Formats: sequence, structure tokens, C-alpha cells
Amino acid sequence: MAGQRTRITRMAIINGEPLIKELDEFTPPEVKKTMQDTRGGSFIPGEVMVGLEKLTAKFKIKGASQTLLSAFGLANGEMCQINVNESHQDEDGNKFAIKYSVTGEITSVTESASKMGELPDNEMEMAVSAYKKTESGKTIYEIDRNAQILDLGNGDILAEHRRNVGLP
Repeated sequence: MAGQRTRITRMAIINGEPLIKELDEFTPPEVKKTMQDTRGGSFIPGEVMVGLEKLTAKFKIKGASQTLLSAFGLANGEMCQINVNESHQDEDGNKFAIKYSVTGEITSVTESASKMGELPDNEMEMAVSAYKKTESGKTIYEIDRNAQILDLGNGDILAEHRRNVGLP
């Protein structure tokens, strides 16, 4: 049985800007179902999924350049693309390639307090419209709000519903 995993290395590309040492933190979107109570004529109530909560992501950059920070000022409708690739290894020596692809709009940029002897950093948050996570080539999540794709690891559960309304 595989043991605990360690993140060995990672790199990111944000709107075409490669980052290795600059990416200090990355918080991928939390995938959380929106549930609604059901009861009807049932003595025992239940819940049914009615969607997902909105997706947000955060990342912290050390020494962000003007080119990178300009992603905050993208024109309305332009999306910021973030790809984060990580390599993990478990206690048994097994290696795993984790890939995140996040598309959305940067909604805030927070600059750290200016202190001598410390590296400047910026924390950026984004409203996510598309998110894909894979592990060693296998899909963990694929969510695309505009294309109406929802795959939580066992296939696209909206595929038949798209066909039912005449979408590809």
C-alpha cells in the first residue's frame, strides 16, 4: 500500500509566463456540490445535487513581474489561463504527475506588506470558469461552466443532458 505523498517539484504557466521559483502557493478550486432538501411524500427526507458551488482559486507569487500582474487588467471577457504541473512521490517511491488547468478572471491582487529583508509577494484570486485536474493522465475533475461539462472522475454527467437540449 502506498504511503504519504511528498510534492517534489512544480512549475506554472500563467498567461504564457513560466514560473518555477516564483510560485509560492497555489490553492486549486474547491469542488463542492450544491444540495437541496427533498421530502415529497417521503417520511424520511433526503438531499439531491442541484449543481456546484462557484469555483475560485488562489495563488501567491514571489516577485511578480508587471507582465504577470497585468493579468488583473485583462479586458472584460478575456480569461487568464493558469497551468500548474506538479511531481509527487509516495513513501514507496511511486511517482505521480499532477496537472491543474484553471481558466477564469482575476478578481483581486493583494500586495504583501513592504518589509526590509523579505521578498515581496502578491496573492491573486480568480473566479474560475473552467477547471481540470489530472493525475498521471487520468481525469480527477473536468468542469467547464461555458461548455456545460461536469466530470467528477467518473465521466461527464452532463453529456446526455447537453444532447437532450441539442448541444454537442
